[in-house]
Amino acid sequence: MKTAQKLHSSIDQSIEKVTDYLEQLPVRDRYVLVCTCIVVLVTAIAASLWFMHAAANKQQNRVNDLKDTLVWMQSNAVTMKPVDDLQLTAAEKVQRVAQQQGLSVASQQSGEQIQLVAIHANYAILANFLTQLAQMGLSIEKMELISENEQIKLTALVQ
Repeated sequence: MKTAQKLHSSIDQSIEKVTDYLEQLPVRDRYVLVCTCIVVLVTAIAASLWFMHAAANKQQNRVNDLKDTLVWMQSNAVTMKPVDDLQLTAAEKVQRVAQQQGLSVASQQSGEQIQLVAIHANYAILANFLTQLAQMGLSIEKMELISENEQIKLTALVQ
C-alpha cells in the first residue's frame, strides 16, 4: 500500500506543478501548449498503432505464403522424386515404397517381373502403395485383392 500511496502522491504533485505552470502562462500560450501536447500524444499513439499493424500484416503475409507452400508441397509430393530414383532397380523401388507406406511386403523376383504379397486392414493404404509403384515407373501386370480375417491381401505382379 505504501508504494501505491507514494505513486499517487507523486502523480498529484506533478499535476499540481503542471497546473501552476499553466496558470502562469497567458491564455493564448496555454491553449497553444495544450493543443500541441494533444497533437503530439495523438501522433505518438497513431504511429505506434501503425507500426504494430504493419508488423502484424507482414507476419500474416508470411503465414499465407507458408500455407501456400505447404499446400503446393502436399499436392505435388506424389510426383516429386529424388534424383537417385532413376538408378534404383525394380525390387529397390518396391521396398522403398513399401517402407514409406509402413507395409511389410513379401516379394519374389523372376526375371523382370516381381510378385508382391502385402496384407493390410486398410484398402486405401494398399491402393496408395500401388499408385506410388506406378508413379515410380513400374507397371502392374496382374493384381488380386482378397479379404481374409478383416485384412485385405494384395497379390500383384509388377514389371
